[in-house]
Amino acid sequence: MSETCERSGPVLSTRAAALYTGLSYQTLRNLLAAGEGPRKFKQGRLNAFYPVDLDAWLKRRLTDPTQAAASQSTTPEGAAHAV
Repeated sequence: MSETCERSGPVLSTRAAALYTGLSYQTLRNLLAAGEGPRKFKQGRLNAFYPVDLDAWLKRRLTDPTQAAASQSTTPEGAAHAV
């Protein structure tokens, strides 16, 4: 299946992507600012996400412990979020 076909369909806002991934909105924003977040694209001035990209990012985080550890340091008071 081509990349174009996989990325057609609904797109999620940053808030919806945070809910989808189980992260808080601010944690996802912090990860994006640090360049450690999921693949995104711009829809006007806003970030937008395809669910397939969020799934791939979550899978990478589960298999690469350094990515998960880096994101835990961006959460307030060291609270870890289950992914």
